[in-house]
Amino acid sequence: MRKVFLILLACIGFMHTGYTQMPPSKTQEVAAKLALLPLKEGEWTGIGVQQFGPNRFEVDQYEKITSMLDGSLFLIEGIGKHQGIVRHHAVATLSYNPITQKYLMRSFKDGYVVDAETELKEDGSFVWSMQNGPVTSRFTVSMKNGNWLETGEYSTDGGKNWTSMLEMKLQKKQ
Repeated sequence: MRKVFLILLACIGFMHTGYTQMPPSKTQEVAAKLALLPLKEGEWTGIGVQQFGPNRFEVDQYEKITSMLDGSLFLIEGIGKHQGIVRHHAVATLSYNPITQKYLMRSFKDGYVVDAETELKEDGSFVWSMQNGPVTSRFTVSMKNGNWLETGEYSTDGGKNWTSMLEMKLQKKQ
């Protein structure tokens, strides 16, 4: 019994030492950076217009942003339906790295995982982009009069020319 007690005491001592050597929390700093973004927690619905080549169609768009880990992580799910059929379904995580001082966005769609380049613009809009072979896609989100506005564009020439592929306007569900 004495051996068990000494082992437990040693384990508690090691655990305490490990916790005291942890770096200070950056949760509040990261949460403050996420609070600067136009993306806000809640459920959002509205209409999106998607265009791929000559095919242009409206989708009923639903976006849900869940704030987690004391505001230092967003979980974002987007579902777009055209005539009741899911045309788009993606999930993303969004946070901020206080060491590199960059936003981190990782999206999951159709079995693929993409780490997006991100930027918070001076006008308060948030842009993320991704490379898929020779095609660059970028999405810009802004908040105007309580509406979530988002555009999507793609470029096949290294960003010299951009073609619209998405326009979305969402309102927060009450």
